[in-house]
Amino acid sequence: MKQRLLVALFTIVLLGAGYVAGVWTERDSCTVPPPPGPLLSELSKATPAPAARSAPHSPEAAKLAAEIEELRPKIDAFRERLQQIDHELDADIDALLTPAQRQHYAELREERAKRRTKDSSTDPNDPTPLTPEEISNLQQRPLYKMLGIVVVPIRLNWMIDTFDLDAAQTEKLRQLLVARREKFLALVDESPPPSLQLSRLAPVAQRLVDPKPKP
Repeated sequence: MKQRLLVALFTIVLLGAGYVAGVWTERDSCTVPPPPGPLLSELSKATPAPAARSAPHSPEAAKLAAEIEELRPKIDAFRERLQQIDHELDADIDALLTPAQRQHYAELREERAKRRTKDSSTDPNDPTPLTPEEISNLQQRPLYKMLGIVVVPIRLNWMIDTFDLDAAQTEKLRQLLVARREKFLALVDESPPPSLQLSRLAPVAQRLVDPKPKP
């Protein structure tokens, strides 16, 4: 009973934090509408130029970049261990699935990897500076991942519905997810607090600061 209460409170806190962060970002960001196009431009075959992205080279972004560099060894160690935990779970899930289910699971993982590749905000080689919205999003993503890890029914129910698991598979998967939660909580306990929230932002930290030297 106590564990369920803690999970419920944890869920409320995370969702509340995400909502507050979103409201704060919307409040502080000023979106200027683009100027109107030429008359009858909607009939032109020319492709309109994409809107320019605003560079967030602010003192706050620079401070965040400096914090990441200071903690980078610990953040990288946290990311590496978290990836290891995820790989261990995938291997254990593959072992309990049928060949057809395993193939489907591999396809879904491949689709997710492709979506991440297409996400320009996570490309460290993109010279475009991150926008304030992208920075906030990359800071919030680990919190939602943590929510999915700690609240076991989220992943469990999705797997049951997606792969039509039988009772034995469901129970085995539940045990695996509980074990992953324990590993994750142990990792969080032994890591500096910023390691989690900065884990998705650290690989693209160079896009927080202006690489051009000032004259």
